[in-house]
Amino acid sequence: MKHIDLWNQFIDEVYGLFLRDNDKRFSNEQKNAIIAFAYDAEVNSGGHIGFFDGFGDTFTIDEVAEALRKTAGEKFASNFLSAAIHIHYTDDCGYLPDEDSDSDPVEDDIYYEMIPTLPDLLEAYIFDNRESIFLIP
Repeated sequence: MKHIDLWNQFIDEVYGLFLRDNDKRFSNEQKNAIIAFAYDAEVNSGGHIGFFDGFGDTFTIDEVAEALRKTAGEKFASNFLSAAIHIHYTDDCGYLPDEDSDSDPVEDDIYYEMIPTLPDLLEAYIFDNRESIFLIP
């Protein structure tokens, strides 16, 4: 990482604040970074289903796709939207792959192989937007 201090500051100050109070109003740049960070963390630990389990009722599909477009580009947004098509919610089990699928979405593997990675692109986004990201409204 080129900007480890800003990355850690973002996690501590902005993402940490979101985790403590996700009803707080955030700037568009902050929200985009928060969503992209949460998406990366959850997909890396539990795939796209893990992201939907953790944040499916927090962020809309459109919000996530837009945040990924802004922070990482269309390739990430398209992969997310493709994964969202293959995941559904049940009252009994939460989020699951579609019945036609016997495992997690193929988009998980696509995500893991993307270069540059989302954290690399997000770090650049945070650096480029540091004035509005570190101004807590």
